[in-house]
Amino acid sequence: MAQLPPILVINLARAEIRRAKIRERLEAQGLAFEFVEAVDGRHIDPAAHPLYDAERRRRVFGRDLTGGEIGCFLSHRSILERMVAERIEEVLVLEDDAILGPDFLAVLAAIRACPVPYDMVRFFGDPRTARRRQRRLFPLGGHHWLTRLATASSGAQVYLIRLGGARRLLPRMQRIWMPVDALMGRSWAHGLRWFTVNPPVADYDRSLGSDIGDDRFFVTFKLGPARRALHLLSRFAFKAVTAMGKRWTYWSAWPSDRRYLNMPSITAEAGSGLRPIKESDRAPG
Repeated sequence: MAQLPPILVINLARAEIRRAKIRERLEAQGLAFEFVEAVDGRHIDPAAHPLYDAERRRRVFGRDLTGGEIGCFLSHRSILERMVAERIEEVLVLEDDAILGPDFLAVLAAIRACPVPYDMVRFFGDPRTARRRQRRLFPLGGHHWLTRLATASSGAQVYLIRLGGARRLLPRMQRIWMPVDALMGRSWAHGLRWFTVNPPVADYDRSLGSDIGDDRFFVTFKLGPARRALHLLSRFAFKAVTAMGKRWTYWSAWPSDRRYLNMPSITAEAGSGLRPIKESDRAPG
């Protein structure tokens, strides 16, 4: 198998159990990796953070981001900044609850050898995403495909990103007003060429819970009549632009995508012994 890109694992210094579990999983797969210390959201006051655009966030979403969400955003941004500063051509980024399926390395090798130009490939998927409209672009061996979603994908647990992708994303990361995984999916805003793998070859360990915190779903505040009207109008406009952006990105890519649709797989290695993630693969130990 070809040499792998650097593997960077985002982990909070205090999250020792998560660190131990992912170390065990990756070492069992024979992978070399580096831990990157995450920004701890417990020490972040969103209202006082200089990069947080509270006005825009509240106007569009009607609630604030939490310190955990901002910390997560900054952790991923630090990796992209490092890529640009050190001119690292490609990086595989993992959050510390990631689980790489048994087919992951073969599919990764097939992606890196395939002719489809990409800035980012997101490996995590869920049944809901799998049922959404998508275009199969290139066979990755077995029953796995590189696909273009007609919608946005959630989750930043496992993704492969190239230097050009980091350069496209960073200008849109100078202010924080949405979670980092939501920003990654907005191709019409930043021009990132991202794809997914279906069926997915990565998951996350649900036994660990979330270091971001579930309070992010409940951080709301009261709005006066005028502010509420502005929020509803802004929310409607945001959803309309997002819906149009998704459709434009998906359908405008058809002329370039169609050239790859009938290409055969170019790697025999990726087609040997592939199988989907089993329940026993999800939470080892």
